Amino acid sequence: MAHILVYAQRTPQGIHPASAAALCLARDIASDRGATITAVCPGDSGRADQFVIGAVSRYGADLLTFCGPAGMRPLQERLRPLVCFVPHTEEGLLAAETLAGGPTETTWLHDPAIEWDNLAAVTSIAAGTLPWYELPTIIDAEYENEASLVDLPAWLARLDAQFGRGPLRYFAPHDLDASTRASLASLGARVAPAESLEKHDSGTLLWFSDASSGLPELLRNRGPGARVMYFPGAEAQLHPSWTAADWIVPGEWPDAVKQLHSDLWKPALA
Repeated sequence: MAHILVYAQRTPQGIHPASAAALCLARDIASDRGATITAVCPGDSGRADQFVIGAVSRYGADLLTFCGPAGMRPLQERLRPLVCFVPHTEEGLLAAETLAGGPTETTWLHDPAIEWDNLAAVTSIAAGTLPWYELPTIIDAEYENEASLVDLPAWLARLDAQFGRGPLRYFAPHDLDASTRASLASLGARVAPAESLEKHDSGTLLWFSDASSGLPELLRNRGPGARVMYFPGAEAQLHPSWTAADWIVPGEWPDAVKQLHSDLWKPALA
């Protein structure tokens, strides 16, 4: 049977949005090709693993393996998957470095109806959309013998904290049009003072900037529960800074903001 591997990156909210989108894309491919999807997550965090199990189950995984320090490579060698998906994040790209079949190519996934026949053997996914599966089943997880040897993020010891809860703010050029500012205000978003950006520790920051300038490096140092949604505009091209974002939302700014008013986006903005 054919296989697809998907790296499930832990976050305080479950798994990274790019891992969620990758799983949904994998589900579409698997349904067409008759393949099995195995999600892979590093480490053994005990009870906290239920957040990962629940997330990968909802978004289409058939199996879940909590792996050791060797990462996805042993499973790749054993299963010989059609494709390995990783999130387009620093952690995801680091995981991809151990895989055969590179170099890693990036797909900006902002439309579920993409042509996936020519995906690279190792593909990183930049999330420009919400996951489009919400399956009711809960799958069982397996643990590799060396899963306990993985160094886990410090925030896992504080999962009772309200990670992700906090203000909805935005940072934009002065020439952002008035109607888009009004649309942001109706979402509950407030302007983020420049001096607050070094302390983005909670909530979600909507960042608007020219596609060529990308995201500022200081946002890589944000708190573990703080999210970033980047709006690079209609002419956006892949930029190295995209690995610092949770979502990269496509389109002209007025249209991109308009879609956030959908009920589907509200949980992500809370």
